[in-house]
Amino acid sequence: MSIREQLALLQTTRPRGPFPSLAWAWPGGERDLLLRAAILSDLAEAAAAYRHWETDYNFDDVDFAKQRLLVAISHRIPRDLLRAKDQARLAGIERQLWTKCVMSLRSTQPALAALEAAGIEVMVFKGAVRTVLDVANLRGRYASELDLLVRPETFVAAWRAIRSAGWQYVLGFEPRLDRLMGANLSKPNSGELDLHKYPYHQLLPVDLKPDALWARATRTTFLGHPVAIPSPTDRLLMAIAHGGIDGHVQSDWLVDCAIVIAGGEVDWPLFVAMARERRIEAAAAITLSYLAGPLQVAVPKRVLGELTSGLRGHPFQLVSGLLLARPKREHSPLSAVGRGVARAIRMAKKARMIARLDDLQRRTAGQR
Repeated sequence: MSIREQLALLQTTRPRGPFPSLAWAWPGGERDLLLRAAILSDLAEAAAAYRHWETDYNFDDVDFAKQRLLVAISHRIPRDLLRAKDQARLAGIERQLWTKCVMSLRSTQPALAALEAAGIEVMVFKGAVRTVLDVANLRGRYASELDLLVRPETFVAAWRAIRSAGWQYVLGFEPRLDRLMGANLSKPNSGELDLHKYPYHQLLPVDLKPDALWARATRTTFLGHPVAIPSPTDRLLMAIAHGGIDGHVQSDWLVDCAIVIAGGEVDWPLFVAMARERRIEAAAAITLSYLAGPLQVAVPKRVLGELTSGLRGHPFQLVSGLLLARPKREHSPLSAVGRGVARAIRMAKKARMIARLDDLQRRTAGQR
């Protein structure tokens, strides 16, 4: 990469709306073009967005996050419509990541077997859900990491079961399990596992007894073992709750959101209620306004109205949500400072809630 191209990465992308409008945090520039190509239902428009990207950007500079979007684009747009100048390289990226995805996910089978043998119910969520729903077709979504959710009271047993199958904590030491909401485990020549005690960063006391979440879930099998997958409503909120606060480290979670919405099975009143309960109306409003606007996804207008009306009395939530949602590389020096403050506050609040939930869990266990 030339010095000029490296300097271009440091330049902020002009916001698509004034602060504090929702559009201020929408992806722009290169990321927006790739998301249009990956999501727009009109494949001719999607192909045009991709050709626009090819004209303005260098294929050699594509990082891993953008490769993940290229997988979705290569999978959905017909070759004759795409007419990509780098079509062979595009197909090569798809094959390369598909191979890695298949090998990584299949290698997690011993961990799932250990969890089943221990009698622990497990839910697959986040990016790997699409894999579970259609294990025969892994081309359109890169998901080499398997995110597993267990009930809080079985977290320690699940940890031990996965460890017995050969996976180790990625940081190399034995952590305090009572202060974790999740942890990454790895094993040589195997896929990475992310074991979660709670499904959201935005914790609530109800997360100690997530009976409603599990009741809405669907039961199926994956790699020969029983798993649950969240309902479409829960999958949409989970994608936003995780993806909407990390400044687009990855952006294919927006593709997941578009697919869930297109399925027509989201319980919108429940979605709005849960977003309000966890105080993530800002992240939800930013995401859905972007999907409904430039990406033409069929989001009910009343849903956006309800989310934005709820933000009028909570300016800090709106500002924090905007700062956390805007892609990291697109922040100005001033807004980057604001993002750092918002993130520090969020992390401190999460740590307090993890400690609170752990104390509640211990007291409840002591009363039995």
